[in-house]
Amino acid sequence: MGKKIKFIIFDLGGVVVHGGYLDFLRHYCAPCLTKAGHKKILDLEREVNLGLITEREFYREIAKAFGVHLKPKQMHEIIVRGMRRDRALLKFIGHIKGPKVAMFSNSIGHMATEVLRRRRIPVKKLFKKVFVSSNMHMIKPDATAYRFVLRKLRAKPRETLLVDDRRENVTGAKKIGMPGIIYKNSRQFLRELKKYELR
Repeated sequence: MGKKIKFIIFDLGGVVVHGGYLDFLRHYCAPCLTKAGHKKILDLEREVNLGLITEREFYREIAKAFGVHLKPKQMHEIIVRGMRRDRALLKFIGHIKGPKVAMFSNSIGHMATEVLRRRRIPVKKLFKKVFVSSNMHMIKPDATAYRFVLRKLRAKPRETLLVDDRRENVTGAKKIGMPGIIYKNSRQFLRELKKYELR
């Protein structure tokens, strides 16, 4: 039998919902996807996820740096409207027996909260707690963020599974002793989940 898991922490974008932000970058911001562009985006993401700049300032910086001819409000709406629920995963989360379930999202401003509301995801029913980076002023993959979340959940790292679509976030979790699954789709996730014993 695999590792005993008492808590599962799911990411939002790229896991519970798909599309939106990454689709926006691919469609409207080809220069964002170059090596230099990717670094610039990561730097801006870090600032907005930490709440150091507002969502509006984040979009203005993208427009200025990459020549995106859209207003902040338009960018926001395109991204939020493009988010779609992972129905299979949400159905699974609703039937989890044993482990307590939480969410931890690096969020562009208050976007995570808005997406959960507009996609009508029953947060209180599915998640014990929801952690949003811009409210916490801490982000994945920083160890301080993971330790904060674990402390709030009263969870031990080795008993807490992180499910995230970004490799660097799972790698960061593993550095402090948390196991993790890099999420691609619900079928792949359920296959990998069999390695663990849910308690």
